[in-house]
Amino acid sequence: MTCEKGVLQKMEKKRKILKIVQFTAVALALLATVLLISRAIAMRAVYDRAVKNNAVSRLETLELDGEEQSVLVEGKREDLPVLIMLHGGPQSPIIYGTGYRGDTPELTEHFLVVYWDCWGCGKNFTDDTESVTLERQVAMTCDLVRAMKAQYPGRKIYLFGYSNGTILTVSAAQTVGGDLAGIINLGPITSLKDAQEMAFQALKTEDMSYWDRRVLEESYERNDLEGFSKLEEMVTLKTSRMFYWKDLSANTRLMGYFVRVFYSPDFSLADIYHAYYASIFGGSRFTTLRQQIYEADEKQAMENLEVPMLILQAEGDIYGPADFFRHLAAQKDNVTFIQIPESAHLPTNAGFETVNCAVVDFAK
Repeated sequence: MTCEKGVLQKMEKKRKILKIVQFTAVALALLATVLLISRAIAMRAVYDRAVKNNAVSRLETLELDGEEQSVLVEGKREDLPVLIMLHGGPQSPIIYGTGYRGDTPELTEHFLVVYWDCWGCGKNFTDDTESVTLERQVAMTCDLVRAMKAQYPGRKIYLFGYSNGTILTVSAAQTVGGDLAGIINLGPITSLKDAQEMAFQALKTEDMSYWDRRVLEESYERNDLEGFSKLEEMVTLKTSRMFYWKDLSANTRLMGYFVRVFYSPDFSLADIYHAYYASIFGGSRFTTLRQQIYEADEKQAMENLEVPMLILQAEGDIYGPADFFRHLAAQKDNVTFIQIPESAHLPTNAGFETVNCAVVDFAK
């Protein structure tokens, strides 16, 4: 009897576990169904609103350096100057990318805005991540400028780069600067070697445990991409220089961008995955591109450029020395430098407002 009782207890336990598994599976299936239905409804609403509010709101396919690439072109009127957006990352089209139809009326009121998920990510993903190089992305940026010049003859064309995108704006301007009315760099990178030193100095003043301080010292002493990536992570988590932790309510627009890709009428579920792909897999993907970006230094190119340049940087940003930008603006008539208070490398609500106003003023 005791043996039978033990068997019955085991069977009862298995039945309970099975019920829990079944309930969890049903709950997850219902949640997925609700999310997909809400996504379909929101996608239609976003698309209809964008098309209604803009004379131009369309996806186009262009050939850039031999690769077919999708771009989103959007503007209130057909006759506006062109503003080409280059997102950050590397390979993270989470703020400025193809998935944000209708999201920046402050800019589409004044420009035909061209959003491009840089080759290898988002809507322009490639499985061969090691074939993605900085040289080819620069070549594609130049081809994108040429394509817009051919498509919209006589229009002013501006290049807007955010974070890693600023490397592309500066590099491309060395080749197609004559076709540009100006470049705008938000959160500019001069070099990641500069950023490494600035990150270390910023973190030295933070209150840390013994073990964190040891990681800080060891990462700095490595003086390589892996060491810098660790410093970058520490800056993100322990300071308000990357994300503005000082006031979470100041980041609602940014948080909306991270969610917004799910409701993009231009992104499939695979595109959403590929928008976050580089972040999910970290340093194990795009290793060639990451190393090239780590070794790049844009200071001399910025000093030599004659195209009008607007530099926008949050106070305390670690990716480029503010003193260098101030000196550049003081020495060169074509350079304007604006520091953004109470913001971070990832802009706050006020930061986005300052950026959008500055871009419109720059193009007047």
